[in-house]
Amino acid sequence: MRKLINRLDAICHPFPGVHVLGLVGSLLFVGALVAWPAVGETVNQTGESMPIPALSMVLERTEDLSEPVLPLTTRTERVEEGDSLSRLFSRQDLEAQVLHSLTQAERGQVRISQLKIGQSVEFRYDSDNILSEIAVVHSPFHQTIATRSDGSWTINQQYREAEIYIEHARATIDSSLFLAGERAGLSDNLIMELADIYGHVIDFVHEIRKGDQFVVTFEKRYLDGEFIEYGNILAAEFINSGESFIAVRFEDTKGDVGYYDQNGISLRKAFLRAPLNFRRISSNFSHSRKHPVTGIRRPHRGTDYAAPTGTPVYAAGDGKIVHRGNKGGYGKTIVMKHGSSVTTLYAHLSRYGKFRTGQKVKQRQVIGYVGSTGLSTGPHLHYEFIFNGVHRNPRTILNKLPKAKSLPKSEIARYRRIAGVLIGSLDAQRSHDELAFQSITKP
Repeated sequence: MRKLINRLDAICHPFPGVHVLGLVGSLLFVGALVAWPAVGETVNQTGESMPIPALSMVLERTEDLSEPVLPLTTRTERVEEGDSLSRLFSRQDLEAQVLHSLTQAERGQVRISQLKIGQSVEFRYDSDNILSEIAVVHSPFHQTIATRSDGSWTINQQYREAEIYIEHARATIDSSLFLAGERAGLSDNLIMELADIYGHVIDFVHEIRKGDQFVVTFEKRYLDGEFIEYGNILAAEFINSGESFIAVRFEDTKGDVGYYDQNGISLRKAFLRAPLNFRRISSNFSHSRKHPVTGIRRPHRGTDYAAPTGTPVYAAGDGKIVHRGNKGGYGKTIVMKHGSSVTTLYAHLSRYGKFRTGQKVKQRQVIGYVGSTGLSTGPHLHYEFIFNGVHRNPRTILNKLPKAKSLPKSEIARYRRIAGVLIGSLDAQRSHDELAFQSITKP
């Protein structure tokens, strides 16, 4: 019996002593019931112990446990420009035969040898310094792993689910969206994402007012309890000059993701308010302005966006490039045609994007980069919006263009269920009520 108790103590060592005593007492009680004779029965006692079946199974499983796997030693290589798997093997002093056997095991799209600049490649060695695994780290949640066994390799994709927590932030703007976002604890990427979401409906330079407010609900992704990255913005409300703009993230049945208001109308319009991510605009639209280089007063038919040289310039809307080249004082210029009534112009570029004259371009694709070519005193983008042959102020004409499309009726019911939860979270934050929920599941 003492040996039995000692064995139980070894098995239950991680548990508190009270739990161990309870388990021992329960097992002894069950054993007594099994061994105790019924009335009128004769017990044939022997010198052999009577095992408790459940305990026997536990002991057998304990004895069958395999030896613990020794941890592997990891040496990490970072893929630089010009690197290949062969070069990484060379830096690790590995034989060419090992590389050959690995590449022979590659099949289809599951390949170790397809590397991208900036990726980490982990070489994992056993206690005898023999290569056992190679892992290409695509992200904290995705790796391609090659495992070596008896001289041959197997290659698999490994995915890990993030632990997603929902958090909220709210702020009142004193000077700019960026400063308010930083004070609220948002990362630069989240602030820019928020600006992108509202980039079709709010001009964050000219339409922002002191006292404007925003509330945002967003994801934070963890792995093994450690924060890894920010996830998606799930919902937001921006109050600009007293007007509320709701944005709810929604993925439709086709897999397309967009942001919609409380009525299911997309925030995405035909044209961006501004054709680049910006923090300030150096000159407004006006009908008369003294040119900073020539000194001649003439109409300034556009908006200048001050930005560092090399800042990407986006297509303001879907369209086709009809001019790509020098254009007098405009310097390097792109002109796009959008349907039959709208033309946009992007001037003083330092260089062009990959799209050429005659090619179609989607909204937000990069068509060039900010510069100061032509008659320019410094790096900036000169942007013009021409509607029916007349230069128009892009910040005001956009309000008169056709409205965005709504979600189809087949999607509305599901959208309202999701939006109801998310808008409720925004309402709670705005009224300073606490609303804690760990995850949002799809209905």
